[in-house]
This record gives sequence, structure tokens and C-alpha cells, in this order.
Amino acid sequence: MINNTKPIEILSAEYLANKPFPHIIIDNFFDSSILSAAEEELQSFESWGWDNTDYVKNHQVNKLFTPWNDDSFKLLSDKAPNATFVMSYLNSQFTLNFLEKLTGINDLLADHSLGGGGVHKISTGGKLDVHIDFNWHEQMLAHRRINLLLYLNKNWQQEWGGNLELWGKDSTSKDVDIQPIFNRAVIFNITDESYHGHPIPLNTPPDVHRLSFAMYYFTKERPHEEINPPHYVVWK
Repeated sequence: MINNTKPIEILSAEYLANKPFPHIIIDNFFDSSILSAAEEELQSFESWGWDNTDYVKNHQVNKLFTPWNDDSFKLLSDKAPNATFVMSYLNSQFTLNFLEKLTGINDLLADHSLGGGGVHKISTGGKLDVHIDFNWHEQMLAHRRINLLLYLNKNWQQEWGGNLELWGKDSTSKDVDIQPIFNRAVIFNITDESYHGHPIPLNTPPDVHRLSFAMYYFTKERPHEEINPPHYVVWK
């Protein structure tokens, strides 16, 4: 289902060379007919969770996600089977093998609980400040190593904003600016220097949402120089 537009050796060399940290942008990443069906399901899906704690309320605005509990897992499977299939495929051994070859990181593990991941939905006025992600999965006892974001936004207008920004550790402004268009995947390393977000509030019509799959991958070990104390999200 993943469209290999270039030999994996070329993609890997590009991935490792990209700054401010290893990443790659791949358009037409997935089977477009399945992704279109998933997008249609999610447009009408109604069971969304959100994080409204004081810790995130000024940094993470109008961001919803699913699944967020056992009931929402079942509901998503019933109401959005194509979206569920996409996530299952992105957690499959085939995808893990692809990501290992792309990133050079071996023994990747999928998070089948989708903790913090799954489907993200941002409505007008929403934003996600620049941050580094949590670095340790307590249930898996594993280090977070890779993010894969796959966007579902057809006919996205530049003036709506919502671009993913990649920042270097010492950057005072964005280094990379990525529009969240339909069937665009962004894959990148997660370390305590992988700052990213979309800090400019969405300027979409009320009925237009920014939709994405957010998949996270882990390893039991990681290079010594990358190990830091376990933490949740850290805002820049």
C-alpha cells in the first residue's frame, strides 16, 4: 500500500542528510483510493477525545484525537474501517521494515495502543506550539524513535495555514515548512532536539479541519548520546 516512488537507498540517503534533523517528505505515499475512503469516514466521525489539562491548554488549541479509550477503538473500527485499516497497515511489519531501511534504525516496534497517536483533528483557530515529543513509553518500556505523519487534507489552501514546522535545537525560527496536503507523509527522528509543531492558528472555514494520521515507533534500546530522562512534551 506504500508507494515506493524512489529506491529505498536514495530515500534513506535523503532522509539522513536532511536538516535540522533526519526527516523526509514523501508525496503520494499511500494508496489514494483507500486514503480517500478513510478521509470521508473521518469527516463524519463524531467520537473524539481531547486533552484540556492546564499543561497543554495554551499550547495545544482545538486539537482532537481518536481513539482515546476502549470504546472509541471499537467505534472507530465500526464507523471508519478504512481509517482503521490504514493505521493497522502503518503498524504492520511491512511498514516497520520500510522504516528501518529508510531511517537506519533497527528493531522498530509499533505502538498498537496508539498512545497519543491515531487520528488527529484540528479545527479552525487550532494550533500546536513547537515542542519535542515524549521520549519514553512506560507501558512498552521503550524509547520513542520515529514519527510518521500522513495528511488527509484535500484541496488545502495555503492561506489556511496549518503547516508543519521543523526547528533545530538552537533555532529561533522554523528551518522547514511543510504544507499538510492530502497523501503527504512526513517521517522524522524523535530525539530531544527534534522540535516541531504548527504554531500559527488555523485560518480554515468552520467546516474544514486539518486531519492526519500520527503513528509513533519505538525501540528497546537507543544510542547512549540520545538518552535523556523520561519526559512528556516539552514546549520550545
